[in-house]
This record gives sequence, C-alpha cells and structure tokens, in this order.
Amino acid sequence: MNSFKDIAYTILKEAGKPLHSKEITKIALSRGWLKTAGKTPEATMNAQLVVDINSKKEKSRFIKTAPSTFGLNENFVATPPVEVKKAEKIWKISKDVSTKQKGDIAEARIAELVTLYGDTTLSCYKPISDDEGIDLIVKEKGSLKTMYIQIKSRFGDNPDEIFTATTKAAGIVNNYSMAVVFCYFDTEEGDIWDYLWFVPAPDLIKHANKLDGGKIFGFVAGRKKKESNKWDNYLIDKRDLANQIIAQMKRI
Repeated sequence: MNSFKDIAYTILKEAGKPLHSKEITKIALSRGWLKTAGKTPEATMNAQLVVDINSKKEKSRFIKTAPSTFGLNENFVATPPVEVKKAEKIWKISKDVSTKQKGDIAEARIAELVTLYGDTTLSCYKPISDDEGIDLIVKEKGSLKTMYIQIKSRFGDNPDEIFTATTKAAGIVNNYSMAVVFCYFDTEEGDIWDYLWFVPAPDLIKHANKLDGGKIFGFVAGRKKKESNKWDNYLIDKRDLANQIIAQMKRI
C-alpha cells in the first residue's frame, strides 16, 4: 500500500502551504493514490501525520499548524520524491459475520499485539465472563502488576473520519489499572488499523462525553469537529500498545 505520509509529503510540497487533512486526502483520491470503498480515509491520513509529529518531534517531515491542518517542517532534510502507484483491488468480509464474532476477532487481535510486541514479556488472559466490562487481563510476567482492558471496536472498509463508541460508566473503574482500547478493524486490509486509541480509565472518565445522565460515556474521535482532537494524545501505533501498557503499569 502507498504510504499516507509519503503521499501527504508529495502533495504538501507541491502546494507550498499547509493543507487540511481532508484536502490532502481529496487530492490523493483524485489522483488514484489511495484506495477506498466509498468513504474517504481522512482519519487514517490525519492519524498518521499526528502520530508522526508526536513521535518524531522536530525530526518529523510535518508540522501541525491548526486542528487537522499540516504543513512541511522547514528543518527537515528532504529525501528524493517517492513514486506513488495506483491503488489495487478492494476486499470485503462476509456479511454473515455477527457482531459478537467481530468483537471476538478484534479482542483476539489486540491480545496478539500485546503478546508479540513490547520490551517486557506480557501475558494475556480472557475472562470467562465480561459482564464487568473487562475484555482482556494483561499481566507482566514475574510480577503481580495487572491491567484490565476493555476493547471497543468498529469494523469497516476503511477508517472512517469519525470514530464513535459508547461504554457503560458502571463498567469503568477510576483507577489506572484499567484502560480502554478503541480500535478500527479495516476489513479491506483484514487487520486492525495501524493506529488505535489507548485511554486510561481516569482519563476517559474526565474527557468522555457524559450521556444519559452520566450513565454512558461517549467517545468521539475524528476531524470534523475541533473538540474531537482532544483524543489525539492517546492515538498510538498499534505495535506500541504493549509498551504503553507497561508504562501504565508503573502508575499503579
């Protein structure tokens, strides 16, 4: 697949000025550089640029000039232009896959990511019952430190511009031993989107939208509304999830 960041770099270099992620994506789609089954992959474009800036700091090729608006970092040493190829075939999953099956698939994939990556070996356990809102129990080997993870997933043919999810307030404990993972399963790619949100429970309680008199917490992460950018600090590369959990365990 073409790199979203390389595509954005090429477009921003041509434009000579900062552009909104929506405009960058629009140009890329018009040139056939991105594949899509209908909805625009603006969230992917925005997320990749945000994470690149957050992780590389001054070494990033990009700078954020306004909400969802990006320009080129003048201090970055440019590399030769990257050749952008045409998009390939679009894939779809079976319509017979149930909601429960989708949830199980996403939870299993998150468990795999936690097990495969990270500087410290972690063990994952699936509760017999998840009626308390716990989908995954993660324990550091050789230690009694444990994290309780709730996983909220969405499935689609590309990461939508707006990611929405709700969770019962009663199932969220105001303690750093609990966190919620919000992930998007890209059915076209057959895998969890490259980026996900890892939100410690106390932070979710603080920042989430309070619905139904506070009984429901609403999570909205996207690019159409400025307030949705408040979750940008929790957006991480999926392969960094294990390390984020390990860091979180130190706060317990």
